[in-house]
Amino acid sequence: MAVAADRNGFRFALGAFDLDGTVLRRDLTITEATLESLERLRGIGMRLVVATGRRYEGAREYARRLGFGGGDPVICYGGSMVRRMNGETLLHRTLPVKTSLEVLRWAAERGLHARVFLDGGIVSSPNTSAVVRHMRYLKEPGLSVVDSPAEWLERSGERPVKIVFVDHPEEIGNWLGEAREAFRGRLFVTRSLPHYVEVGNPAGTKSKALAFLCERWGLEREEVLAFGDAENDIDMLRFAGHGVAVGGMNAAVREAADAVAAPIEEDGVARYIGRLLGEA
Repeated sequence: MAVAADRNGFRFALGAFDLDGTVLRRDLTITEATLESLERLRGIGMRLVVATGRRYEGAREYARRLGFGGGDPVICYGGSMVRRMNGETLLHRTLPVKTSLEVLRWAAERGLHARVFLDGGIVSSPNTSAVVRHMRYLKEPGLSVVDSPAEWLERSGERPVKIVFVDHPEEIGNWLGEAREAFRGRLFVTRSLPHYVEVGNPAGTKSKALAFLCERWGLEREEVLAFGDAENDIDMLRFAGHGVAVGGMNAAVREAADAVAAPIEEDGVARYIGRLLGEA
């Protein structure tokens, strides 16, 4: 399944990689095969970028383990920020305070756990059973717990980068459609993990961030190769010239992609890259 040659023997010039469930395993480790596959792409002259819903601090940590450094850009907060590994911010989208307050009050009325992501910190409502059961780290750096994120935001006037709801995976279907309808046309509402729903600026998506980098580097979207596994990757997979859905994704993710790779537990990304390069 080698790709037809369009540029130095390979048609893709930019590779975009989601983190969790794509190149990060459930235990947050990265396999040697994954590291080697990214190095092979760098070796043929491709630009690479991480595209994750994680905040910048966490994204940078894992990007460093993946071989990124210096001036390499990282797409984080689901596409609301593009910031280099050295800290230089290239793009930063935020949410209006008024709309954010509406979102937080909507969540409070339904008893949902809400997290307000700021540049460098998180303001959270008190823990719920869903948080205790499904969140990997309860003591995240920069996390402040308050009784009412809406009241905190109203006092502070800070503009969030994004807002997140945490709930039991089996419960999210009871309100996700309602949330999308309530904020349709104003906000981007997407599910990034089984227990995690993200609310962001409509211009702060992974595809918009990739489009920004393509324009900056003089690349066409047809030259983009993207890997992702969750609903917040759908727009990126559709944007890319070749989008690859990784592992145990749902039907909507598969439909958005041009191809499907094996799960990360089976080194799906590394194996797929090997086939693209004609190595297997």
